[in-house]
Amino acid sequence: MRRLKLVLLSVLVLGLLVGCGKSEKKEAPAEGNNKKQTEAKGERSTEKIKVQIANTQGEKDTQSIGMMEVKKELEATGMFEVQLFFSSALGGTDDVLEQGLQGVPVVAMSDPGRLASYVKDFGIIQMPYILENVDDLDKLVETDLYKGWEKQFEEKGVKVITANWFNGPRNFVCNNEVNTPADLAGKKIRTIGSDIFVESINAMGAIATPMEWSEVYPSIQQGALDGAEVQTPSAYPTRLYEICKYVNKTEHFNLVTVPVMGAKVFNSWPKEAQEKFVEVFKKVGTENRKIVDSTIKEYEEEMAKKGMVIREIDKTPFKQAVEPVYEKLGYSQLREEFKKAIGE
Repeated sequence: MRRLKLVLLSVLVLGLLVGCGKSEKKEAPAEGNNKKQTEAKGERSTEKIKVQIANTQGEKDTQSIGMMEVKKELEATGMFEVQLFFSSALGGTDDVLEQGLQGVPVVAMSDPGRLASYVKDFGIIQMPYILENVDDLDKLVETDLYKGWEKQFEEKGVKVITANWFNGPRNFVCNNEVNTPADLAGKKIRTIGSDIFVESINAMGAIATPMEWSEVYPSIQQGALDGAEVQTPSAYPTRLYEICKYVNKTEHFNLVTVPVMGAKVFNSWPKEAQEKFVEVFKKVGTENRKIVDSTIKEYEEEMAKKGMVIREIDKTPFKQAVEPVYEKLGYSQLREEFKKAIGE
């Protein structure tokens, strides 16, 4: 009888221990969900969001200067920890965006020409001679037309942060004077590898030659290229004045910079962080445009001191030369809609 009581007592104690163990297991998930519960209540997580921003230009480029300001303002919010990469440190522009689409928290400083491969109509922003006033970019990003493009990008997994950054008008930088498209005949000119850039440069008489920006200097130096079409804020830091004689100011493209990243990463952030991220990029885009003109003047003066010839030319023959590109790429009708959207 005594032995039976001991057995029953042991079973009872074991049952109590098992019960306690089950009770503890039920409480553990609640502790693990604290972060989700905090976010659901709208409270800010103390953990900072780590994000990278990368481009292909040097630190003296106006785009890079804007990136530095973005880092400063984002980190001042206490929500972000930002790391900057210049001069193709993470690869070319398309490579960086691909990393973002694979889940890396990185922003690529892209452009509408490249991004037209995701949403074709978006490319209208980068068509030759379409933007008469780059300040209209601030109006553009608030239009229904633009917001429709944003949704289309989301469907492709791309988050367009804004499209109001400007990095300067692009010119033909080479070793010969360019006054008409005939002066570009047979010249291999580096450009960006998208249909908008390639078709436009070919229409202006040159042989469009896409390649990564980091390869341009040695290619011109070795004779594989005759020159590049590029904005002055990039031409000067790259020291093209060492290997090219002329800046022929056709100003055929107003280069719009579009910071983009993977939509999945962006959408995983708290709502407050998403809104602040976009707000800062838009604000800096507007402010950064103001320094582009002064920077161009400064860099042109410096290049002239180093022996370059900065040439103002009649743009009329180049405007006429690229007109068929609108029809060829299917942008003729959209051009009118675009002009109407920005109030021109």
